Amino acid sequence: MNWITYILQVNLYLIVTFGFYWLLLRKETFYNANRFYLLTASILSFAIPFWQSGIIQSWAVTAQVSTVVKTIPLAGFTVTNPAETPTWDWNLLLANIYFMGFGFGLLRFSIGLFKLQQLFSLSNLDGQAFSFFGKVFIDKKIDHYDVIKNHEEVHSKEFHSLDVFWFELLGALCWFNPVAHFMQKEIKLVHEYIADAKASEQLGSKKAYVKVLVSSHFKTNSNVLVNHFYNKSILKTRIMMLSKEKSKKKALLKYGLTAPLFLGMLVFAAACVNDNTELQPTIDLEQTTVVAYAPKKSLTEGQIFTAAEHNPEFPGGTSELYRHINREIIYPVEAQRASIEGRVFVKFVVRKDGTVGDATILKGLGFGLDEEVKRVIDTMPTWKPGTQDGKPVNVYFTMPFFFELEKEIDTNDLGNNTKQAPLLLADGKEIAFQDLEEYQKNNITESVEARVLEPKEAASKYGEKGKFGVIEISTI
Repeated sequence: MNWITYILQVNLYLIVTFGFYWLLLRKETFYNANRFYLLTASILSFAIPFWQSGIIQSWAVTAQVSTVVKTIPLAGFTVTNPAETPTWDWNLLLANIYFMGFGFGLLRFSIGLFKLQQLFSLSNLDGQAFSFFGKVFIDKKIDHYDVIKNHEEVHSKEFHSLDVFWFELLGALCWFNPVAHFMQKEIKLVHEYIADAKASEQLGSKKAYVKVLVSSHFKTNSNVLVNHFYNKSILKTRIMMLSKEKSKKKALLKYGLTAPLFLGMLVFAAACVNDNTELQPTIDLEQTTVVAYAPKKSLTEGQIFTAAEHNPEFPGGTSELYRHINREIIYPVEAQRASIEGRVFVKFVVRKDGTVGDATILKGLGFGLDEEVKRVIDTMPTWKPGTQDGKPVNVYFTMPFFFELEKEIDTNDLGNNTKQAPLLLADGKEIAFQDLEEYQKNNITESVEARVLEPKEAASKYGEKGKFGVIEISTI
């Protein structure tokens, strides 16, 4: 998932959850529940895009194909050919615009903190009453001092300032989304409802409390980080909610609707990440062990295999596959500018008719590298399809791409690139990558186990031969 997709998802969820609140919850007198909802909804909007539940993803999976899972541990493709610099790098332009807005929001927040410090140092509050975290500031000469103190202490004891800080940060992160700013205002309004309800209860009379609210002896300032007792812009709304009858208990059923709301968001998120994960585990490059089973049964519709009797073949063989990839692949400008290097693991399907598709990134690097790998996979010509029991089947391949800057490789010797190729061991025997297909054809068994060792661990186990990593394959 790239950063643009993430930001768009976050803001979509903010719009949906706040729309739900605005239509169903904002007029209810369950103020603490509303506060909890706004906080939870805003936090989950940032978290849900990362949610990758296998169970939920399985609901979105509708493909009904017979799949043979096969992993090809190829030598890394070292990509050095630069892409032509485009006239406009839209990703970079959007990033600059976004971070300029975010920076402006942080600057505004910092100015607010600076002014707040100045406010704390005032010796004469001159009719002001406000609170900030555990501190309450009230002009001792102000009328109705005890009532106002009770109100501000509610803000202080319930940590309303923490909510304000979070929503100010949210406003900076989502500065282009009006809903983020509506949520800032709404959470402050809910804070006032909570404090008004408790302070009026302590006073013993809502009418008397309203008279305190409409008093003309209060002054305020524009600092958005503190809770002010007197805020003219929301005074009418506070009085209306204070005078409103308490919501009936059956209105709590509305909050129960949040369950399907958030479930729907999870399903949407799973569908979005499904193209990137498709029920595959994230590869841990430190040490990965994969075990799969290949049943010795006749082929049936929907049956999944690990090894086929005859695996798909690229036209011209493995060495020609290397040449094709190195001929097609281009190092994205975005990745070059950011000096991004590393490995991208991709899986794709060689279908029954030999066509290639459904490229999925298992572990990516971003910055256009993942998209480039998928693009190259899509350029592949028709393969000779794999067969099981004499019938063509779909075959999954998993392949690593190594991206490095300012390094070149000999494209005439791609099949024997040992400069940075990991050591390949099959059942304890060292074999060349170009011999792997033949070895697998002659060693189809009940189970295939592959273990990837990173260079550090491989070197300690195999010495100099393992300095570029080791791939251990066992047929059980």
